[in-house]
Amino acid sequence: MRTSVPGDPASLAAAGGTARRVSRDLVALHGRGTTAYGSLGEVWGTSTSVRTRKQGRRAMDAVTEVGRHADVVGEALQAYAAELSELQARARAVLDAAAATGLVVEEGRVREQWGVTGEADHRTVSERDARARALQAELDAVAVQHRRRRDRLLAGLARSRQELEDVAAALRLG
Repeated sequence: MRTSVPGDPASLAAAGGTARRVSRDLVALHGRGTTAYGSLGEVWGTSTSVRTRKQGRRAMDAVTEVGRHADVVGEALQAYAAELSELQARARAVLDAAAATGLVVEEGRVREQWGVTGEADHRTVSERDARARALQAELDAVAVQHRRRRDRLLAGLARSRQELEDVAAALRLG
């Protein structure tokens, strides 16, 4: 693995864009549906019409809520994609800096390469060790930020899922 920050920012951004497009489509559907249900009263004046229009309003309200969630989720995915891209760039910079100083990053740890890496000079070894510690600190900071941002995204998605389950239950129960 080239970077220690997993994920595909392009796919996340595309998924976010799709969710936001669906949101816009649902807003348009809400408008058309509301107009259609509203016009029923003009041509059909029975109690069945009243019940149908009431159910239609509830359905259109649910469409609005789903559209709002689609937009929120899409925005969150796109924001996370941008953050992930930045974190991956920082991780790649650490990998490149490590390689330039004769160090490697394996399983999230900055280490000295195997084999002969130069003369046994105390000052050079001390400088390389200090550089390894600095690179490890940067890599650790990137990993912590990645976990926090991923956890924030997952918590937001879980909240949205729960709220949508509540909307679905309310729609089923009438």
